[in-house]
Amino acid sequence: MLPLFRAVLVWVVILASVILPRMAPPAQQTATVAVTQLSAFDRDSVVRQTRDQRIQAAQAAQAQSWAEQLKQGLAAYAAQQEALAAAQAQAAAIAARSNHPPPPPEIAKDITDAFSPLGPAAVQWAMNVAWCESRYHPNSVNSDSGASGLFQFLPSTWGGTPYASQSPFDPRANSFAAAWLYSHYGPGRWVCQG
Repeated sequence: MLPLFRAVLVWVVILASVILPRMAPPAQQTATVAVTQLSAFDRDSVVRQTRDQRIQAAQAAQAQSWAEQLKQGLAAYAAQQEALAAAQAQAAAIAARSNHPPPPPEIAKDITDAFSPLGPAAVQWAMNVAWCESRYHPNSVNSDSGASGLFQFLPSTWGGTPYASQSPFDPRANSFAAAWLYSHYGPGRWVCQG
């Protein structure tokens, strides 16, 4: 995330120091004398000036477009960071009531997104089960049973969820499959309750 922030910062500096100063609108010139005859040099000069004005207008429009894209990207990045921070804060609060550390921010967000509609007790339960089953490692595999993923789904159980077409190692799909199983069959499908 830090490299993305640095890249955005570099583009802001380039935009502010190089592109925007060159985008100053050209001063409008009003001609009060009617020109009846143009020399070849004057015609070339007018054509060149018109072309330069069009190029400047196109560059200004492109810079404006880039500035808008940068603004939207920064807003989306800030919103993503806020969502991760909120999920991490909730996970830390849950972990403080439990006997384990909080999950990484992305895992906390996946679990929170999946279980929040089921209530805060379900989120607490899910954090405990994910810790107990896999220590929050989405690539965990039980060599004895073949259970895999964040919530350690058996292949047969995973195949019965709406997420069977996705990988059980995808922490988001695994979290939503666990929430689906929890909402349909309750918490009894997991032995390890945290």
